Amino acid sequence: MKTAQKLSLALSVLLLCLLAVIGCSTDPAAPSDISLEQALSSGRPTLAEFGRGTCVPCREMKPILEELAAEFKGKLNVVIVEIDDHMDQTREHGIMAIPTQIFFDSSGKEITRHIGFYAQADIIAQLQKMGID
Repeated sequence: MKTAQKLSLALSVLLLCLLAVIGCSTDPAAPSDISLEQALSSGRPTLAEFGRGTCVPCREMKPILEELAAEFKGKLNVVIVEIDDHMDQTREHGIMAIPTQIFFDSSGKEITRHIGFYAQADIIAQLQKMGID
């Protein structure tokens, strides 16, 4: 292989790696990429789930939240709040059981909340009630 071809191949590989890293680290659709404070002050509605990674229903909710974040990208913030890491927020929002999902409007005001596993279809129905399609 000629030197120019090797250099071209090396640059192509480097560019692909760079794009992969940038794409993975800046995807705003993934839950928890922004803090709850950032989400509530963004001007978008927010779905926040308070939970713990060791909680079975919380783990069952994670793929649902990831799917919702992708489906409603640009329309809804989806945030997972780890209660052990954010005890002040947990107390501030009166979390008594996990998982707890709280729906906030675009001004950061709580609209409703749900405790326990929450089926995706039911979450979408709530989002539709809030005018999020």
